[in-house]
Amino acid sequence: MSYATIEQYEARYGAVSDEFMLQECLDDSSAVIRAALDRAGIDYSNPSEELADRLMRVCRSMTNRVIPTENELPQGVTSASMGAVGFSETFNFATTYGTPKLIKSEMDLLGIGGKIGVARPSYGVLEPRDA
Repeated sequence: MSYATIEQYEARYGAVSDEFMLQECLDDSSAVIRAALDRAGIDYSNPSEELADRLMRVCRSMTNRVIPTENELPQGVTSASMGAVGFSETFNFATTYGTPKLIKSEMDLLGIGGKIGVARPSYGVLEPRDA
């Protein structure tokens, strides 16, 4: 089960030529979302209208980062070099693409992640000085 439909994805990001691949990417993103919600202990079995909308938005956002683009350069490229005679191409990415991952803003939208607390190592016991 996917949290976003092909129609919802295409309404936001435009048409995709391979709808079978798009559906697989939506399903993959949904599986990652479910795993994150399970770890956070959030019940998503019967989502409210608001949670369902958030799940859809996060699902299509994650999918857009992993679905191949029809441009000459893959999505997420930070630098590219191309040769001429040797027909070589090299792409460098800032992060791994191809596997859906939740980013901080998406986790915030779903109400997961964030800091629980702060720990600071002890530097010794503070004692009043003898005067």
